Formats: sequence, structure tokens, C-alpha cells
Amino acid sequence: MGDSQRLFIGLGVPDDVRKRLLERLDGWRARFPFSRWAHPDDWHITLHFIGETDADRIPAIVRALDESAAAARPFDIRLRGLGTFGTPARPAVLHVLPEGRHEPLRALHASLGAALGRAIGFKPDDRPYRPHLTLARKYAGEAPWDPALAAAETFAASWTARDVCLFRSRLGRSPMYEVVRRAPFGG
Repeated sequence: MGDSQRLFIGLGVPDDVRKRLLERLDGWRARFPFSRWAHPDDWHITLHFIGETDADRIPAIVRALDESAAAARPFDIRLRGLGTFGTPARPAVLHVLPEGRHEPLRALHASLGAALGRAIGFKPDDRPYRPHLTLARKYAGEAPWDPALAAAETFAASWTARDVCLFRSRLGRSPMYEVVRRAPFGG
């Protein structure tokens, strides 16, 4: 593992939702020309990207994770439809969108950001939090991307989030992400 690890916190995707996504994946790959598709075992919803972190800081991160998880209650997540991030004609990311206002997810995001700030001086991203599940990166089509393609896709799946995970990135491997710590919600 070395002295430094690339870390982030997120929600894992349960097997039944992963299976529903896999049922659609070949069709999406055939219709949507993106150059890098995420490994299905790597699917997640990011809460905070921490980045390269000295190994001696991990215990403080775990404590912050446990603290925030203990204060949270299980909540429902409903995925519905596809979207993109980036330049409309050449999007950087194809993703699945959670439906609704995501209040419990946003509250967990805020709680974790504050706990990480106290624990390790973490500074959350300044951009608004936009929860999503990344399917693919780097649009590679010859023609400009048509946003109506993703908007026309219907997909629905849901689960009850009952824990939050600290993940380690293992760059160059597939799957790339490994759970370091799973913290159950206290409610």
C-alpha cells in the first residue's frame, strides 16, 4: 500500500441494483461512444474525494466517517435516467442520476465534510454537490453528442442506503476501487 493512498468516501451500489444496471450496459455501450467505461464493481455515488493521503491520517478519517455514519439514518436512493457532465457536445462523463432532491444524501455530504474538516483539515470542493453514479468517461463519438440520447433513456432502480464507505483507488487496476472501511448508519 505504501505511505500514501488515494481515498474517497461514497455509497456502494448493492448487488441487485448492479444487476439491473448490467442488464442495460451492453445496449448503452453500443449506443453511446465513450472511451472508458467504469468497471461494474467500481460503481458508487461519491460523497467526498479526499485524494492522496498519508497513511497515518487514515485513522482520523475513519473516526470522522464513523461519527457521521452513526448520526445518519438509512435513506432511500432512487436512480432514474441518464445524464452527462462536461461540454454538451463532447461530455466528459455519462452517469446515472439519483431522483429527487437528495436531502438525506446532501445532509450526509455536509456532515462528512464537517467531520473531515475537524479531523484532518479537509476542505470540501467549492462546487455544488451533484450526486451521480459514473458509467463512462470521455465521449469519443465523431458527431457532437446529442443530449436527447441520454434524456430518452429510461432506467429505474432503488435501494435503502444503510452504510457509507471509505474507498481506496488502486490506479491501473480493474476493478480500481477497494473498500477500506464500511460504516453503518446509526439510525
